Amino acid sequence: MTSKTTNRTGFNSLYQEHHEWLVRWIAKRTSSADNAQDLAQDTFIKLLNKPMLYDDMRSPRAWLTKVAGNLMTDQLRRQVLERNYQSMLESMPESDYFSPEEQLELLNLLEQIDKLLTGMKAKEKKAFLMVRLDGMSYKDVASELKVSLSSVEKYIAKATLQCYQLVYFDS
Repeated sequence: MTSKTTNRTGFNSLYQEHHEWLVRWIAKRTSSADNAQDLAQDTFIKLLNKPMLYDDMRSPRAWLTKVAGNLMTDQLRRQVLERNYQSMLESMPESDYFSPEEQLELLNLLEQIDKLLTGMKAKEKKAFLMVRLDGMSYKDVASELKVSLSSVEKYIAKATLQCYQLVYFDS
């Protein structure tokens, strides 16, 4: 048997043994059985794209729950972004609306920015967004956030470094 055949057999076995369990695990944590099915499929697709031998996986359920949990978190983040974006659109006059293509592009950009800033403290994230998206000066950000100018400089440096590392070293 070739390595590719062994991988396919291992994947098929893993899928058959754990798919229904994973769907139930996700369904307990989400509000939709269809969504649980979709997330389970996405989880297995991530596994399928891993260059590893499935037979050697020591804790398949731990790996599956970790990946599924990350996918659920990503989905929740996107839903929050979509709600916030929709609220922003509702507050705008119709003449200022973006085209559907521009809306999708903007939503995807917001999602990428959110992922880049994951794990940062709220003030760090807010300072970065105020400077980069709103065009505010460091001094104005410091005044708005009620922190020192040096704190804002540190926040921006940290956020910029995190974005740089994620874009250039984690992709």
